Amino acid sequence: MDNRETKKLTTPSGKEVEIKTYMTARERNGLRAVYLKNAEINVSQGESAIKGFSASVADEAEKKLLELVVVNFDGKSDEILDRILDGTPEDYDFIVLEANKSGIGSFQKAN
Repeated sequence: MDNRETKKLTTPSGKEVEIKTYMTARERNGLRAVYLKNAEINVSQGESAIKGFSASVADEAEKKLLELVVVNFDGKSDEILDRILDGTPEDYDFIVLEANKSGIGSFQKAN
């Protein structure tokens, strides 16, 4: 059972969404893996740079984020992602924006 703090918000269409207030390291790493598997990294003379990136990563990462941090949508905890996707674009965008706040501070710059 996850006893993590959550917050309840109301979407633009009036539906309630419950979101975790932060991601665990495991969740953060799962989301980061979406980005890393889609990145082509070039290492030259001890420095690395992203050489290429799949544009579809944004969609995949948003879906992964919602799966990780949304606890409840419109009174139900099952099929959350599908029900959000079947809703309005305004609700989807609102939930993604709020879910992203759960990840703030989860990604650290490499030294």
